[in-house]
Amino acid sequence: MPYYRCGIKQAKAYMARRVVLGFNVNVDAVKLAKPGELDALELPDELSSLRECAATGEQREVVVGRSTLDFLLENLGYDYLAIGGQGGQAALAASRLGVESYLHLAKRCRLIGELLDERVFVPGEDGFVPAKELTEECTPAMHYVIEFKKGDVHFGSAVPEATRFIASYDPPVAELSIDDAFVELIREEIRGIPKGVISGFHLTSPENAGRIREVEKIIEEWKELNPELFLHLEMAQYHSERVLLEVRRRLFPIVDSVGFDEAELCQLTGEDELIPALEEVSSYAERAVLHTSHYSLCLSDDYPKQVKAALQFGSLLAAFRAKHGRVPSMAELERFSPPKPCRAGIVARRELLKHSFEKGLVVVPALYVEKPKATVGLGDTFALGFTLIV
Repeated sequence: MPYYRCGIKQAKAYMARRVVLGFNVNVDAVKLAKPGELDALELPDELSSLRECAATGEQREVVVGRSTLDFLLENLGYDYLAIGGQGGQAALAASRLGVESYLHLAKRCRLIGELLDERVFVPGEDGFVPAKELTEECTPAMHYVIEFKKGDVHFGSAVPEATRFIASYDPPVAELSIDDAFVELIREEIRGIPKGVISGFHLTSPENAGRIREVEKIIEEWKELNPELFLHLEMAQYHSERVLLEVRRRLFPIVDSVGFDEAELCQLTGEDELIPALEEVSSYAERAVLHTSHYSLCLSDDYPKQVKAALQFGSLLAAFRAKHGRVPSMAELERFSPPKPCRAGIVARRELLKHSFEKGLVVVPALYVEKPKATVGLGDTFALGFTLIV
């Protein structure tokens, strides 16, 4: 569709060729749930919200211990392993687009390197090396992801929307472990890196909330070394209000853009109504980017056509991944025949544009994929695409 092709045109002309990414990467063990397969399980208490996830079609992520992860692996197994975490998802998408990623890893495990592409670089003994060269045998953080198909019956009722349940065993993020080698080596590269995406604080434990200050210092140094660096902060569902408040207080003022979905926006602002929530977040975020299954929007003072192209490009990337279950190359994206815009997104755009915000509003309907092959990583893929060309 010509409307969305503007995003590809902008990407071909202006897309950043290098990006810095941190601070969460894990391995996803993905289980494609079959109807009724979960019903007979005696679920551990940590998985109590699994039934609610299936009943409502709303994504859930819970923090679990090693014993619960082992329970899932032993009783359900998995269909495949994939790179996970917002940083990992963004690195994979960037690499497929031909963009070099400089990726923070708390643990440089061989398995992580096997799941990444050749354009993803991580610290080695004498500088950054391709992640494929990692050889250390260690146990990475693992998220167990249960994919639910729309209409499949689980626990006695049909799933209303395709969704996923994530059981996260992630000690590095809970501790907010920062790799000193990455911090040291990225100083030599950051002047030549125009874009960055940071994330991964939502699973940090309350007792480690003070470590957000370390991230603040790192970003301040990057900005001092490269004042032109555009840095996007991608939110998530936080498990600690204390950590969320620290992120908002310390990181929002020094990043260039903040992204979130509807549930994350509600948690961030405490507002149940969309318009008041958007008004609030846009008052303390330089750019506020909301992405939903129906539409995406940006509130900013940027040139509207540039913002629209960035939203379109992010939407195309997410739609391709939803339809085909993988991230595309630029050549594949150019050949992609996108589905029709979501009707609910068109209606939402019309209603949103009736409101007057202090900052400029740009809304782009999402491309609706009826039966997505994947739901994991769509928001992270969108955020990466938006950031690369905004």
